[in-house]
Amino acid sequence: MATLQPQRALGTFFETYLSVLPSVQFYNDIKKDHADLLDYNKQCDDIIVKEKNEEVKKICRKYLRYLDKNFAVWNEVKNGHDICILMNYWIYNALTGIYGAENDSNHINVAFGNLQLVSSKLVVDSNKKAFYDRCKPNYDMFKYHDWGKRKKLYEYYVDYTTIKQQSEIFTEQCKDFYEYIEEKDSLYKHFQNLCISDHSSCPQFYNNCLPYNPTSVLPTIKCHEQIIAERATAEADAKPPDVQHFPGQERFSVPHPPDTVSTHEMSDIGTKVSHSVLGVAPVFLTATALYRYTPMGNWIRKLGGINPNNISDMDEFSSITQESVDMFSDNSVNYISYQPM
Repeated sequence: MATLQPQRALGTFFETYLSVLPSVQFYNDIKKDHADLLDYNKQCDDIIVKEKNEEVKKICRKYLRYLDKNFAVWNEVKNGHDICILMNYWIYNALTGIYGAENDSNHINVAFGNLQLVSSKLVVDSNKKAFYDRCKPNYDMFKYHDWGKRKKLYEYYVDYTTIKQQSEIFTEQCKDFYEYIEEKDSLYKHFQNLCISDHSSCPQFYNNCLPYNPTSVLPTIKCHEQIIAERATAEADAKPPDVQHFPGQERFSVPHPPDTVSTHEMSDIGTKVSHSVLGVAPVFLTATALYRYTPMGNWIRKLGGINPNNISDMDEFSSITQESVDMFSDNSVNYISYQPM
């Protein structure tokens, strides 16, 4: 899965196409420094924290103003989207921005508690009470270390319908929307494992998010097939080419230890020895036959005065030579005859 960076890294794509997402519009609206924020000073003056007191009061004023001005719009949960959940995520995220994320959780918790106190003291009309109660700062949402992932998952849930519509309208940016959705895959895997292993820690809105799992919705994006094909081609091009052997190309062989001889070399030696023995043996056999069984042999013995005992030695040699020939022959016996002239 491709990985995108936070919103600022999306550059022009975010500014042009993602700025219309419901969660983005909500955050942009609530964090504005509206001129009438001073109207909420009285309620927020009850805020008392040791550090960053004025910054926390500013968050308080923006929180109260949004409730007051947007009651008519967000009085009811629409399309399963609860603005109060985004409200809580904005408050806690703003406090971490002031105090330094998780590095100073004690200060964050104290400030969050002060906002809860302010909310509980508000006097509102009866027709607004249910909405205000629903949007009270809810600390239970932040008792989990992965609250940041929960925030991103809920934002995606709120924004998905708009993202899908945008991808179908702005076809040239289809790949950007595709990768934006694809980025959420890691969130779904995280909570899928969490909800299986510890159901009590599963976000309350998790089941509402299931239909928008990237695994399910990515194939419905118009440019899905094109992206899959391009990635397959890029992956194939990245692989090293197969090694091919051509005629005359020297092949590599596994080296043998210095004190060993390869099977091929042993075969060559055996062949050479066989040829040598087969070449020499007929000569000795012929000489032996002439010496023992022909008149020429008698003449040679008389001429040289050879002792008959020496004949036995030659017989022994003849026997050895014959055995050597038999080793390399398919025939069990070789016959040599003499026909007198």
